[in-house]
Amino acid sequence: MKYFKKIIDFYVNLNIHVAIASACLVVISAYNSNLQPIAYSEYFVFFSTLFAYHFIRVFESCECTYKVILGYLKKQSFMVLGSIFIAFIGTFYYAYSVGVRRLWIVLPAALITLGYVIPLFKYKGKRVSIRNYPRIKLLSIALVWSILTVLFPLQYQLSEPQVWIEFVQRFFLIMALAIPFDIRDMHIDAPHLQTLPQQIGISKAKQVGILLLVLFFLLIFLKYPLNLVSVFAELLVFILSLLFLVKAKQKQSKYYSSFWVESVPIIWWFIILVFVALKSEVASFG
Repeated sequence: MKYFKKIIDFYVNLNIHVAIASACLVVISAYNSNLQPIAYSEYFVFFSTLFAYHFIRVFESCECTYKVILGYLKKQSFMVLGSIFIAFIGTFYYAYSVGVRRLWIVLPAALITLGYVIPLFKYKGKRVSIRNYPRIKLLSIALVWSILTVLFPLQYQLSEPQVWIEFVQRFFLIMALAIPFDIRDMHIDAPHLQTLPQQIGISKAKQVGILLLVLFFLLIFLKYPLNLVSVFAELLVFILSLLFLVKAKQKQSKYYSSFWVESVPIIWWFIILVFVALKSEVASFG
């Protein structure tokens, strides 16, 4: 059990889990919209997410100076440095494979990610990052994930209504799933950040999250033609996300948000695979 825990810690701490979740969302977007994503988009999203989360962790842990960052990296284990290097190489390799001309749509997401930890903005006379700017952290996270996992892979079909429905659904879902993280971090987030739980309390923040999840599910019925596999899969994702949201608390397990909540996209893709397999079995009997 001790070794299994070490494996899970390694898997989560190196951001592999969240990177797999982001890649799953790319595939889900294509399936739900019944559209073909651009080639290698899921691989680019996987490695760029892996690199972005390492980047955020480095810049959150030290000052934005070359010497301090270099000193921080020297203290890291070989595994961490190896993961950063692989993420960096993978991001640029698949950026080349996707094609630079197709990366224009991820530019806003990249700029938001840079601004998330680098103090590019002014608040009350001080330079702050998006992470430390009041009220916008949740919105920035949802926007980045929605751009990266919906608009980027489906950029050739932006004229299709189902792409924008998927985008809004993803935005609502990510916002709802981010609330348990804000609840967890209430005791370490500065009061001026005014995160949703800080502004309106944990109970009302959960109510907002429930509303977002309801909207996430109901929006699927605007898509045409309606994919029954997607409907049933999203119903289960709605129920699962609702349970994670309702059960969230300040003193939560180490793995509650960073493993279980972040597992939702992976479970979602697994549910779709199971339903597709069952549908094929039923069709073969028919």
